[in-house]
Amino acid sequence: MRRILFLLASVLMASCLLARPQRREVVIDTICNAPLRQLLEVTNRFCYQFQACPDSLFSWAYLGMEPADSDAPKTKESRDVVQLRYKDRVYDAHHKTGDVAIDIYVLGVRWWKDQHLGTQYHLTKPVHAPYPLNAHMVATYSGSILEGGDFIMRMEPISATQTRVHYEFVLTFGRVLSSFISDKTWKNGMEWRFETILENLIECAETGTVQPKKRGPQM
Repeated sequence: MRRILFLLASVLMASCLLARPQRREVVIDTICNAPLRQLLEVTNRFCYQFQACPDSLFSWAYLGMEPADSDAPKTKESRDVVQLRYKDRVYDAHHKTGDVAIDIYVLGVRWWKDQHLGTQYHLTKPVHAPYPLNAHMVATYSGSILEGGDFIMRMEPISATQTRVHYEFVLTFGRVLSSFISDKTWKNGMEWRFETILENLIECAETGTVQPKKRGPQM
């Protein structure tokens, strides 16, 4: 009996040590030196392309996120540990819904094929006030790899040339996948991507374009 209790306690302790959060997020508050109208145009463009033609994002919103040209072996803490390959796309402009089929590669090997990323985009504001505008794109996934995701841009004008921004990019991983996402894996392989997206959206609103940039340092 003591041996059984000891084994059960060991299993429970191991489970606790391996448990990692399913929900991961990037939350940033910042100021965009551009009118709200310009930032809203950029945000709408990003959401439309994310839903209808995600490959187009690599020319501006995803600049700086390209795979590294390196022969160095990848590990689970590498910057390119997870990569997505976009395939079939379906977009409903009336309802602002999208469905994209993707293959998911981990460490250069395809782990999942024909996973479907569904999205719904809403632009809302308070009932009795014009601001803040809230751009919210909700994502759902087929299978159990991810349970869902949210892209949020809350925008409020400060002046004719500045906009206050609250940004969130949230992912909820499936239980199994979350056990492999350590804090370092999240930071090196994923978190910096969502930070780069915001940087590029802000730059595009402020200057009308996005300049190529160096990838951030590996931690």
